[in-house]
Amino acid sequence: MRHDLLADVFSAIKNAESVGKREIIVGSSNLVKNILNILKEKGYIEGYNVLIRNNYQELKVKLKNKINELKVVKPRHSFKKKELVKYKFRYLPGENVGFLFISTPKSKIITDRDLKDEGGIIIGYVY
Repeated sequence: MRHDLLADVFSAIKNAESVGKREIIVGSSNLVKNILNILKEKGYIEGYNVLIRNNYQELKVKLKNKINELKVVKPRHSFKKKELVKYKFRYLPGENVGFLFISTPKSKIITDRDLKDEGGIIIGYVY
C-alpha cells in the first residue's frame, strides 16, 4: 500500500538511475506530473508519457542518468522568503548545485530559483 506516491516515484527514479536503466514506469498524480515537468525543463530527465492501464494512469519516465540525489522532505517545512537560504544550505550540497521543489500558497509547484516574494512549503530537492 502506498502512503506517499511522490516518495515512491523519487525512490524508483533514484534506484533506476543507480543501476543504469533508461526508463521506468511509476504511479501518476498531478503533483508527480508537475515535478516531472520541472525535472524535464532543468534537464534531469528526457520526458515522460502517460500510460492508461485498466482505468489507472501510470507514467513512463525516460531517464538521462544525471540525478545524484532526489528526495522528498518530511516533515514538509513552511518558510518565508527570508528563511529560504537556511533550507538551501540544509538540503543542497552547494550554492548553484540542484534546487528545491516548493509548493506556493497558490498551489503551484516551482523551484527555489523561480520563487518571487512569497514563501511556501518545501516538498523535496534534487541535485
